[in-house]
Amino acid sequence: MKTSTDGLSILIAYSNYRKNLFFVNRVYQRKLVWTVSEKELLIDSILKQYALPSFLFSKDQNKDTLEILDGVQRLSAIFEFIENKISINGRYFDIDTFPFAKNLQSNGVFPKLTTNRNLLLPADVCTDFLNFTISTNTISASSEETIDLFRRINSQGHSLSNQDRRRSGVATNFATLVDEIATTLRGDISQRIVNLKDMPSISLDDQRSKKGYKISIEDSFWFKTGILRRDNLVKSEDEEFIADLAASVISGNPFSASQENFNKLYDSNSSMSQSIETQLNSQGMDTIKEKIETVFSFVNAALITNQPDKKTNFQQVVSSTNHNHNPSKYAFYAFFMAFYNLIYHKNKVPSNFSTIWKNIAGLESKLAKGSHSIKISDRATNITLVEGLLNPGFVFSSDELKKYSDGQILKKILEDSSGETERFEFKLGLYSFNPQTQKATFNKGLVPNITKKATSFANTLSHKSSYIMIGIADSDSDSYNVSQLGIEPFKIGPISIVGIKRDLILSHKSLDEYYQHYFSALSQEPVSEEMMAMLKNIKSYTYNGATVLSIKIDNTGKPEPYNDKYYRREGTNTVELDTPEIISLTQNLQKYMDD
Repeated sequence: MKTSTDGLSILIAYSNYRKNLFFVNRVYQRKLVWTVSEKELLIDSILKQYALPSFLFSKDQNKDTLEILDGVQRLSAIFEFIENKISINGRYFDIDTFPFAKNLQSNGVFPKLTTNRNLLLPADVCTDFLNFTISTNTISASSEETIDLFRRINSQGHSLSNQDRRRSGVATNFATLVDEIATTLRGDISQRIVNLKDMPSISLDDQRSKKGYKISIEDSFWFKTGILRRDNLVKSEDEEFIADLAASVISGNPFSASQENFNKLYDSNSSMSQSIETQLNSQGMDTIKEKIETVFSFVNAALITNQPDKKTNFQQVVSSTNHNHNPSKYAFYAFFMAFYNLIYHKNKVPSNFSTIWKNIAGLESKLAKGSHSIKISDRATNITLVEGLLNPGFVFSSDELKKYSDGQILKKILEDSSGETERFEFKLGLYSFNPQTQKATFNKGLVPNITKKATSFANTLSHKSSYIMIGIADSDSDSYNVSQLGIEPFKIGPISIVGIKRDLILSHKSLDEYYQHYFSALSQEPVSEEMMAMLKNIKSYTYNGATVLSIKIDNTGKPEPYNDKYYRREGTNTVELDTPEIISLTQNLQKYMDD
């Protein structure tokens, strides 16, 4: 491992930040957690020219980018201050003193949040802030060395929760499985490597602290049901809970939940971790993930979609007293595992939700509990008890299970995307609605737009498929407009699912007529036979009553033209290629397909 020590001014650091040179590895860094007061304290320290602890980066020898190993919270706070998202004693950074940032704001990269110049800090104070030098250590190391270093740094970290500490840097399939299920439930789905500027969009916020992050704790499954509180989610206890459930599903027996055993689950040298990893690999990670997420879909339908009284949630119903506000971990563990057994061991699905709610009233008083840990035998007894209570609300059905499996496939397609990325394009529908005339018309420009974007996907080097999806809103306003038609959108992560019901209502067409309208318009498009075949190969997925259409696009091994021009995907934009780029693309695509 090689380490270099240097200094970096905040001015240069911010420029690098906006040039997309800072990245975060979510195997190490879970989310932003600092409160506004913690951010303000850091800014105050810099304004007073106090020395800060060193920032630690990892440098990729082949790139200019830096992976942040220590300092994510601090860097994020510094850059938020420059962009006026936070203040210090009610005073804001004067962006006019920083031409680079001023130009970005003028071009709409970030909004202008402060217009009252009386609230701005003096120019000399802002200049001193920009010139402040932070101490940096940059390492060049193998992945194993980086993981070891990060874990050593955080082994004594009092600011990290138990789950965050044990999870740091662990690269087992079990840890990855828990991460993927947890992020799907929370809605903070992302790639493993995330640009620092995107961290606020995948971090947790709540109505009380208002940290400025995008993922609302109050909207989460865990909070709505009362299974976990706000502080539990901030401490990543939802991930600990999912690890508990996943270990039980994988092993086929209740997990002996204790902090010591959770530590062993994440210690790749422990016999427990090695046993779970062997069983997981044998059964298939995708299979286990699909089963757990399918059960969560049924549980969500029972506890949220079919909640009989919106003022009374799962925690309040299973509690023996309405004054108990403690998390309902024991009850939900038994509830989830009972659902799992009924669905996968007895081929049943929930049908009578009112019976289910009635039979779990006061459930906590019937369950065995433990102060430090709970015996496996007691957990098994709890599951059997709850299974008996739930059984009258279940029926045999393979069709329902397939419907919920469709939902898991849809979530799997979307789980790499926290919105439109270079591999995704979302369309609300094929029809446009004029609220003034109250008439809907087929959007003639949409199919050419879809086709052109499809060729750009095919011309973008990727071993992963790209997707054009119809029935997904790409803005909250679209979701609102759809709700006016009597359609209630729902979310998979941050993505609003509308379905093509909107188009069918507006067009007054049957599903077959709808498809024919699309195919008729598609037949006029100037693309190759390979592209035409992919554009015609539409898959439909139905989930929560909404049908979404998915068109999968892959590389064909050669540049794909649209109307004699060539395009590629750059972020969310479609960019035309010049002749040298087309030649380079031809060569690279052939190499790519051979790899």
